[in-house]
Amino acid sequence: MNKRHSFYKLLIALPALLLSLLFLAPIAWSLISSIKHTADILKYPPILFPKNITLEQYIKLFRAGDGVFLLFIRNTIIMTTFTISLVLIISVLASYAFVSLPFKGSNFIFILILSIFMVPFQALLIPLYSILNKLRLLDTKVGMVLVYSTFFMPFCIFMFRNYFSGIPVSIRESARLDGASELTILLKFYLPLSLPAVATIVVYLFLETWNDFVLSLIFSSSNNVKNIQVGIMNFGRQRFQSDWGIINSGSIFSLLPTIIIFLMLQKYYIQGMTAGASKE
Repeated sequence: MNKRHSFYKLLIALPALLLSLLFLAPIAWSLISSIKHTADILKYPPILFPKNITLEQYIKLFRAGDGVFLLFIRNTIIMTTFTISLVLIISVLASYAFVSLPFKGSNFIFILILSIFMVPFQALLIPLYSILNKLRLLDTKVGMVLVYSTFFMPFCIFMFRNYFSGIPVSIRESARLDGASELTILLKFYLPLSLPAVATIVVYLFLETWNDFVLSLIFSSSNNVKNIQVGIMNFGRQRFQSDWGIINSGSIFSLLPTIIIFLMLQKYYIQGMTAGASKE
């Protein structure tokens, strides 16, 4: 019986291990390539492990273009920070209103917000581009923050509304009897009880904004607005060939913050995703 149980465990673990290796292989190759000399990167047949490890590619990354990569990092940090702040504030307030302060037509508005999930984001690119162009917000950080917020807000409202609806109504009623305002109830009771949901939203927004490529490529054109992903693409291109050393080192560098954030908040992230999916 124990042998059969061990066999079943191995049968389940083996595909998971193979999938993990499949997903990790490109990252491992980029990491190895980022510590090779340029000549070793272009060798054929490829060299799996370099004989001499070097930081040449990272030095080139930060020196090229008079340090423009640092500008891409700053742009990404600014847009990510403001997007997370704006979406958190609006989605928390909206979700609390849907759950605790229902008004006429609130269910219809919530369904309307959820219906945005059914619209492919590609269908919204041209209208958004036209609107930002008329508002003179194209190729601006403000415009990029508004674009990100437009696409990420519905999911965040959905998550917070589901989480808030699972908090006992008696907590709000007791606080109201003690004279607490709605804002006080939200900040001192609902938010502390919803930390897994907050962590989930923060991780989700950080990953989506930091790793965005398509939206930044469409709505930004100058180095003062481009994010790190578009910057790496433009940075690695030369007249006749791509600089794979800069591309790989830039990719690894851009990957580190996402790994750190996820590892720090993964416990709350998993709790929040589970609760948000199960609570009515």
